[in-house]
Amino acid sequence: MKLSRKGWNNIIIIGVLLFVAIIQLQSLPKERMAGHEPQAANTAGLVRLLPPDAQVTRLALPNVAFTQSAGQWQSEPVIAGDPSAIVANWQDVAGTKIDSETFAQLNDKLASPRSVEVWLENHEEPYRLTVYQLPQFWLLQNWQGEWLAITVEASYLFPEI
Repeated sequence: MKLSRKGWNNIIIIGVLLFVAIIQLQSLPKERMAGHEPQAANTAGLVRLLPPDAQVTRLALPNVAFTQSAGQWQSEPVIAGDPSAIVANWQDVAGTKIDSETFAQLNDKLASPRSVEVWLENHEEPYRLTVYQLPQFWLLQNWQGEWLAITVEASYLFPEI
């Protein structure tokens, strides 16, 4: 069987593509096992408030507590909005990491912290998060002890009762 020049070129191209695919596929299982987050999330500079795989089972805000019963989120006392939306907001919060110098500068402006307890599936103890409200943004301490700044309306995190 004799191949033409075009045939050999096609074989070489396919061979190179297969070689590149094999090299790339070798690193894929390592990345998944190490639990790396996608590159897009890291380039945005946002840090999550809760672990990426976190499933909230209970959320206790200063004036209201959310519990899940029969697959439905309920609040005590009853809030005006949807309890599941508030829980989802807390589960998905991500913000800009504040370095120690910036935190030291803000320290004089921090007054009346709010404490939030978040119970997660497969965790015995809740995460206790500290939250400060500043005029332009919220300052939250995440599950790893890092300070995050987020800009949202107060009703996004703390519903009206």
